[in-house]
Amino acid sequence: MLPTLDADELALVTGGADAIPAFGRCGPADRWRWLGNVYTPQCAAHDAVVRDALASGSSRFGAQLRGLRLLPAAVGSYLSSVMSGGSKSGSR
Repeated sequence: MLPTLDADELALVTGGADAIPAFGRCGPADRWRWLGNVYTPQCAAHDAVVRDALASGSSRFGAQLRGLRLLPAAVGSYLSSVMSGGSKSGSR
């Protein structure tokens, strides 16, 4: 018997959804709301590495380790955006 997929799972496996909520948002997914909604290319690059590692079978911890080298640039981009008056509640 074939497994069944709900709509969210189907969207995920067909590429219609992202495995990382809030892709490109600086901070841990949609947690730590106090960081605001800052989206930067550096945070997106970190998320892409984590997403690709998860897709290749890494554990969540292993995927984060793979993205660790991009974390300083992501944090720096967040701080730069906030310090320069970038919107903490803006859109992507």
